[in-house]
Amino acid sequence: MYEKGSLKTEGKTKRVYAVKGCPDVVIIENKDDITKYDDPALTRKMRSKARIATDTACTVFEILQKAGIPVAYRGRVSDTEFVADKCQMIPLEIVVRRYAVGSFLLRFVCFARPDYEKEPYRFENLRSEAFLKTTGGWIVNAAGKEIGVLPIDPQTKRRIEDPFIVHHPEIGCWLLKHPKLPVDSADSNILTISSEDILPEGASLQEMQRIAEQAFLILEAGFNRVDGLRLIDFKIEFGIGIKGQLFIADVIDNDSWRLRTKDWQELSKELFRQNKDMGIILEAYEYVAYAAKRAAKALRE
Repeated sequence: MYEKGSLKTEGKTKRVYAVKGCPDVVIIENKDDITKYDDPALTRKMRSKARIATDTACTVFEILQKAGIPVAYRGRVSDTEFVADKCQMIPLEIVVRRYAVGSFLLRFVCFARPDYEKEPYRFENLRSEAFLKTTGGWIVNAAGKEIGVLPIDPQTKRRIEDPFIVHHPEIGCWLLKHPKLPVDSADSNILTISSEDILPEGASLQEMQRIAEQAFLILEAGFNRVDGLRLIDFKIEFGIGIKGQLFIADVIDNDSWRLRTKDWQELSKELFRQNKDMGIILEAYEYVAYAAKRAAKALRE
């Protein structure tokens, strides 16, 4: 039995607690908050979201764990909490895409075609991207040290957040680009940093993308067996465990992906971004939690 200790950190949608007598694990508690556009003023409470998010995340982690994917997950401990390996989080978001949607179309405008509006372009081979996680525009390495700050975006008058990474492995550097401007535009260039300034020992961008793509394929196959659901894309984060293991960490739930029905109806957090009725959003989240359990069963059969 795990006993919750002190609060270690609190984010927009979850809290992380120490575990008394178990320094190698933490308890992750989901909250009822649903967010959009990194704007706290737009955050809302959604009844039962913490329970639903925990249902979904635990099911997803159990699917991946059974498939041999390294995940920082030990087990569920309550309706809204699960135990995970304690990790040094890596300040990156890895995005895997099956379809060309969202901000991808702003960076790669050749895919933003009218005939793709209803049925977006499908990548035969998965497309992986990486973004540097920032807060208030500050660049922070895996050790939590601030090592730089991004410039002001002339359009929003705020610092640019979560820049897109163009990786140059031959010289070990990353070119940071504006996440919502065409990548071939000179205006998209922000600055160049060394990957060694961000990544902890034992982590490489290539390995994270490889694991992320494996995880995507597993979840895609499972959801497709449930009413033909389409996993459009997902974003995940990684951490380094106390023994140096590279894990998929944080949470993977209905806030982490775009999931659509076989006839392209949205089921994920995108509904909240589209200002749909909260009752419709809640119904979709409940369905996805149930669909994840059905996907797990389908993958076992």
